[in-house]
Amino acid sequence: MSTIEVQPPYPAFAGADGLPLENGYIWIGAANLNPQVNPIAVYWDSDLTIPAALPIRTLNGYPVYQGSPSRFYVGSDYSIQVLNSKGSVVYTSLNGNVASGSGVTRATGNGTQTIFAVTPTPSAIYINGVYQNQNTYTVAGGHVTFSEAPPFTSVIEFLV
Repeated sequence: MSTIEVQPPYPAFAGADGLPLENGYIWIGAANLNPQVNPIAVYWDSDLTIPAALPIRTLNGYPVYQGSPSRFYVGSDYSIQVLNSKGSVVYTSLNGNVASGSGVTRATGNGTQTIFAVTPTPSAIYINGVYQNQNTYTVAGGHVTFSEAPPFTSVIEFLV
């Protein structure tokens, strides 16, 4: 039997307090560079035909296009910086954000779960685009156990 990952219909972004990011800003840029200074093309559709203006704004934690929660897409590796409504950085990841199909398994934090099944063993773990130091989790028997539960709606990426 094959394994199929269940994904929420739209990505959700949380603030530093773990609550949905209201009126936040999402900047997407060239990999390994500051996304605000080095933006790249972002799109609202997987065919990369409907351009998205940066920064992408959030409403109740979701990226919003024409008033509705939406996904957004890029055609290459990227950097990301998320700011709250006051312009303070929530998180930044300049690398490790790779295009789909590149050995990334994703999960969504619920604020209480600390154990996640993973196959194969990940080489790196990111939560909301932030690299997790190896002293914050253990890997054994096909499972990753975090010392603290990833925040509610957080995006957990297991890179292999």
